[in-house]
Amino acid sequence: MKRRLFTAAIAFVLSAVLFFNTETALRAALITGNDWVKMRNAQKAEEVKGYIKSLRSQGVVIKGDPVAYCRKLDAFYAKHPDLKKEECGKMLKTIMIMEYDWEQKGVDKDTLARQWLGDDLYKKNKARKWE
Repeated sequence: MKRRLFTAAIAFVLSAVLFFNTETALRAALITGNDWVKMRNAQKAEEVKGYIKSLRSQGVVIKGDPVAYCRKLDAFYAKHPDLKKEECGKMLKTIMIMEYDWEQKGVDKDTLARQWLGDDLYKKNKARKWE
């Protein structure tokens, strides 16, 4: 009986974790830049933390500070207001890749940056990064 309860408890916890990670990933996909700029700073930080956590469950490691990414995303939307209609998660991924902070086993950061950003933006980012 105890073993069955323990197994059920473990299954519940794993389901909750999986749901949270899926929910966070879905939420990042649903939040637009327009939604982002309306959020309070604390809520923004929680969203980025959740996004990073969901990435980790997919084998991606992000070492940067979530609050710093919030500031970068704020600055990005201030500079590119025309992109506020786009998914926040997509913009955040772009910033993380541009910062060379997207670590995934078996994936070269430079190759990923070139693929995700395209040749022109890749070259501009490379020049900016190493100035």
